[in-house]
Amino acid sequence: MRYNIMLQLVSFLTLVLLGMAAFFAWMQNRPAIEQSPSADKEGILSEWY
Repeated sequence: MRYNIMLQLVSFLTLVLLGMAAFFAWMQNRPAIEQSPSADKEGILSEWY
């Protein structure tokens, strides 16, 4: 019984870490967004609005 719980925990953590690694790899390799001159004045969050 303990082995089963440990196996599930390790599997879950492995999947979470792999998902996070894939997400950060995607963030690093996506193309840069060109900012307009007004976006520099308003800050980085102006891209979302």
